[in-house]
Amino acid sequence: MKRFYTKVDFRQTNPYLVMVTAFYLACKMEECPQHIRVVSSEARQLWPEFITNDPAKIGECEFYLISEMHSQLIVHHPYRTVLELTKPLELTTEDVSQATTLISDHYQTDLPLLYPPHVIAVMAILLAVMFGGGGGAAAHRNPYGHGAIVANPPSISTSLREAGLGVTLSALGGSNAPAAAGATRPDPRISRIVTWLAESEVDIKAVIECTQEMISLYEVMDGVNIQQCKEIISRMIKTRNADK
Repeated sequence: MKRFYTKVDFRQTNPYLVMVTAFYLACKMEECPQHIRVVSSEARQLWPEFITNDPAKIGECEFYLISEMHSQLIVHHPYRTVLELTKPLELTTEDVSQATTLISDHYQTDLPLLYPPHVIAVMAILLAVMFGGGGGAAAHRNPYGHGAIVANPPSISTSLREAGLGVTLSALGGSNAPAAAGATRPDPRISRIVTWLAESEVDIKAVIECTQEMISLYEVMDGVNIQQCKEIISRMIKTRNADK
């Protein structure tokens, strides 16, 4: 959908129909096709005001979507890279889970269009280890460099938003600021990833830029009113009769 909307004006479409069509087409691409009537029926139960009873609308939108993307329908995701790096970087199940969450969130940004999947995966792994708390006893350690133990560690999005880019830059060696008094030694898990990064050909600058984009995303999401967004989209669709 994101690639589609780089070519088509969002305001000229019914995003609910495009979303349903993208799902229908993705099922075909993954060789687990669903009958168009089943997809249409399920979608209508969720959004009866935006999806018509006519399954042919999905078929028409499918050809429109394929045409605008010039039949280039294969998408490479960062998830596979995370799984491939699990053993070399000795990631825990919690690390992988947190990295997966970050990757899922990054689709709400333009990052998939700007950076290759492996850069996104490395960014997600680094942030998951730094802020996700997947290291057992070390999981509850304050990620901001102090030795205090946090009884109920905040979510990774909250930790990342509050810490900002400075902590990540420091971990990557991008900050020459002296360590705070009483600060603990660097987490060996983070050191392992940084060492691996230094020996690899991954663009560290790109990883930092992706991190900044994720921080910006969580800052925006913190003040988003979902209901208001739905109302705006609803008015847009009905004004242009895109639901017909």
